[in-house]
Amino acid sequence: MNKGLILFFAISILIACGQEKKSNTTSNIEIFTMQNLKINPTYKDITFDNFEQKILENVKRYPKEPIYYMRLGKANCVVEILLNDYLIYDDYELSNTVTPIEINYGILKSGKQKLTYRLYPTGDLMKESYGGGEATVTTLTDLTSVSIKIIQIDNKGQQKLKDEVVVMQHNSLNDKNGKFIASGKPYYEYTFEFQAEVPYEVEGWTNGQDLTKLDQKLLEKKCLEAYKDYADVLLNSDSNNYAKLNFGLEKRNAISLFKNDNRIKNLKAELLLDLNEKNMKLDTINNYTKVFFGDGKIVYLLYNSLEYPYRGGSAVRIFFKNSEGNDAVNMPRVMLYLPEGKRLEDGLYIAE
Repeated sequence: MNKGLILFFAISILIACGQEKKSNTTSNIEIFTMQNLKINPTYKDITFDNFEQKILENVKRYPKEPIYYMRLGKANCVVEILLNDYLIYDDYELSNTVTPIEINYGILKSGKQKLTYRLYPTGDLMKESYGGGEATVTTLTDLTSVSIKIIQIDNKGQQKLKDEVVVMQHNSLNDKNGKFIASGKPYYEYTFEFQAEVPYEVEGWTNGQDLTKLDQKLLEKKCLEAYKDYADVLLNSDSNNYAKLNFGLEKRNAISLFKNDNRIKNLKAELLLDLNEKNMKLDTINNYTKVFFGDGKIVYLLYNSLEYPYRGGSAVRIFFKNSEGNDAVNMPRVMLYLPEGKRLEDGLYIAE
């Protein structure tokens, strides 16, 4: 998982598989019947047992398999990155990641790609990291900056990072005095484009309806119902339904990243980490903001908090005990959409 995502897991696979609470992994029977969160009918035969194999069957091999990466550097800010208006990365910490970040799963097809970065103040991070009486930082500063380099490597040729091809490089803008252009502001957003050529084309969320044009009260109601269903699948350790809910997204990731068997074989173990936590308890789903991605085709209920580990997480908060007996929380990023031809009254689907 990317640094900055709020999913907080500290339990090993062996512990998860050995807990007293067992998930249903031996049949095609769902433990929990979802009333409002809809599953793509083409996934009706997906089970926990065949989850990895069915994903692998959808991955095609090509003479060239270009993987696009992002190298990100930032200073005096925290950041969110969207690719084609799909949230692909966030970093709410002071430090920077050294490892380049795979971004193919935000690339649906060849052509122009739109990358947007959103910068926010560091808040109390300096105080929390270094102690002392530093004031809370509520605006971006003169020294705020971000640099983004898009690189490409051919996965098929087994190239290494030393073989990377620089597609483009962007540095945030300064004014004539060398100060960050949005110094003193609480928020800054900038978008640029780059060209990507990939051998695949996936539909993703593009067949969805523009949710911003629908009845917003009904949309919020259906979001809450879908979130409750998603949480109940976890609380009931319903591995077959959980496999169905995750299949579309994991299939898209596998196709776009040209995943082989070695990169797919651990997906079921990752699902079990979510399903087999100890003493899971769902908190009340409230205190959220409804936000849209995918040019209005994806909706997400964002929990209203700037505090770790809640920032960026969904309104679904499932508390549990980790392997050390400490309190922890799972806030799955449940992105929802409504395919063309479907009625909002009947329920929402997991965005693929």
